[in-house]
Amino acid sequence: MIHKIRYFEAEKIPQGQYLQDIVNDFLAEMGDNIIAVHPVMGNTLLVHYKE
Repeated sequence: MIHKIRYFEAEKIPQGQYLQDIVNDFLAEMGDNIIAVHPVMGNTLLVHYKE
């Protein structure tokens, strides 16, 4: 098992998309491999997952 971190920043997503939608899609794709989701500042999330 490898512990990885994915960084999601609202300012770097395409116009018209929401950060929560992108993160939800990633969480659904990774399923049970998600370890934790941490908000960082106002518009950034860190997702810890395993592969």
